[in-house]
Amino acid sequence: MNKKLVLVVQDKLLNYMRHEFKFEHLHTPATIGDSMHLHAYRMDKQVDDSYKLTMQSRLSTDGEGIGFCLGLQAEVRIELDQIIHNLQMKISVSTLFIPV
Repeated sequence: MNKKLVLVVQDKLLNYMRHEFKFEHLHTPATIGDSMHLHAYRMDKQVDDSYKLTMQSRLSTDGEGIGFCLGLQAEVRIELDQIIHNLQMKISVSTLFIPV
């Protein structure tokens, strides 16, 4: 199956991710044939105090590129558990969701 992973994030999170991960190799704008896409939206406050979402950017890469983002250059085939493990190691305690 030819499935794609599309992550939709706020532009501020994408900026944070650019500093924490290796994103220089991602395609901008996104390439339709890539298996992983990242869409970033900006949230703008309107005059009437409502909010409007605007697409800020679209990035994409393939499976090998995901590994490069996470610092797994030696591994061509990446297992989901390894991706989750690497992402969890990058998450600081202050960004974790704690239900009230």
